[in-house]
Amino acid sequence: MEKKVLLIDDEASLRRSVTMGLMQKGYQTEPCENGMKALGTLETYQKKAMPFSCAVVDIRLPDIDGIKLLKVIKVNYPQLPVIIITGHGGEGVAEQAKAADAYLEKPFDTEQLAKLLEELEPKAQTAPEPPVQEETARKEAVSMYALVSLDRTASLLETYRKLYFHPNVLYCDATRGDCDLVLLLQAPTADVIKDLVENEIKKMAGVGEVTLMAVETPVLGDNVINIMGAVDKALGRDKTESEAASEQAARLRISSYVMLEVEKEKLEAVYPALYFDDHVVNCDYTDGRFNIVLLMRGASFTEIENTIRNKFKTLDGVLRIKEYPIITLFEA
Repeated sequence: MEKKVLLIDDEASLRRSVTMGLMQKGYQTEPCENGMKALGTLETYQKKAMPFSCAVVDIRLPDIDGIKLLKVIKVNYPQLPVIIITGHGGEGVAEQAKAADAYLEKPFDTEQLAKLLEELEPKAQTAPEPPVQEETARKEAVSMYALVSLDRTASLLETYRKLYFHPNVLYCDATRGDCDLVLLLQAPTADVIKDLVENEIKKMAGVGEVTLMAVETPVLGDNVINIMGAVDKALGRDKTESEAASEQAARLRISSYVMLEVEKEKLEAVYPALYFDDHVVNCDYTDGRFNIVLLMRGASFTEIENTIRNKFKTLDGVLRIKEYPIITLFEA
């Protein structure tokens, strides 16, 4: 059987050198620069009954963390051996990677990798069973974010309290920035929400501009949607009844709303990278002046800002980002 290796690393030079080196050892290498592409490649090869001999996974990837990707592979392709590679070694990283079949620190040479590959004999692989499709009827509701600005005559606390307990308001957060409140509104139709804004919210004392952004389903390829669903299941991220309580609890810690404008043609690559980030509690696709709204949390606002600056702003397709740190006025 032909020996095929799935190589997942965001360094183009490493992918090239490893591919060339393993080719001389008799291996065919399929290089991938991120986790989503790797999972798509695994799925395609599995359907064609062309299983890989091994997956080589870098611990730091631009979309899905390498340790998370390891868990996803082990859940969906349990017979596939996985070698974790990293340039940021140490006891902590080695402990995280203990579920892998082998661990290799950078820099390494082809001889070292080839020796590990020879030692790892994959078991006979079988295609994973297709997920059971749930056909439970669900009544759809319309959701919209509202960015509310107040003038100097308004009482922030009083307005916040009124909106916080409104039956159509899922979340109400006071924020810093060019808007004072961020609301997530929900109703049976968009017209109900627009009527609420025009006839109730805008008529509250001191309320100025209200900007609405409807929450929509992102248009992604079926393959991307299926992969994201598989990752969610493997990581235990499925939506549950306790989700709302978890998100509310996040607001009582250090949290920020982060609005992004992303090029539509780059959305399929950018959206998963945002969705699976450890600091992102919620990721919504919207219309309006921004097309992605994140709820982020961290140990400090500096940690959130560093993630935005060092990870999100560098993503190809991100045009602009605006952060609205959440202010805790009172705990309901």
